[in-house]
Amino acid sequence: MDYDKIREHFENTILTSKEFESAKPVNELNLLYPPFLEKLIKCFARYNEKYPEHDVYVVETYRSNELQKKYYDEHKSKVRKNGMHHYGIAADVAFYINGEFSYKGNYDFLREIFAEEGLTVLKWELGHVQLIPVSAQSSLRTAVTA
Repeated sequence: MDYDKIREHFENTILTSKEFESAKPVNELNLLYPPFLEKLIKCFARYNEKYPEHDVYVVETYRSNELQKKYYDEHKSKVRKNGMHHYGIAADVAFYINGEFSYKGNYDFLREIFAEEGLTVLKWELGHVQLIPVSAQSSLRTAVTA
């Protein structure tokens, strides 16, 4: 994993974004690390080959430390600070089905695709996907100081 390029994206795109300290969820795709976004788009296209009537929707991309702490305090996250969303290498996804927002798409199939494309899914969070395995998170946090 090229932590230098992730750090460069973090410093040049995320730190300078108006969303950096947002207290609300952010779903701006441009805040995702470009190679991660490319993989997501490929995964969504593969999913749509089987389910053309489902649009995969990115609910959250970047997450500020303020919002991360709120989720942690509410027991919605296991991470208090500097989660993978903070670095632009994680996303939460849902679906638009028949013109309506939904969590009823085929997550099992989508998660299979994510795994086949080398992305990481979490057992405890159905719609979450990230670029790096959980085991690499500490190394990333050390390499990319938030």
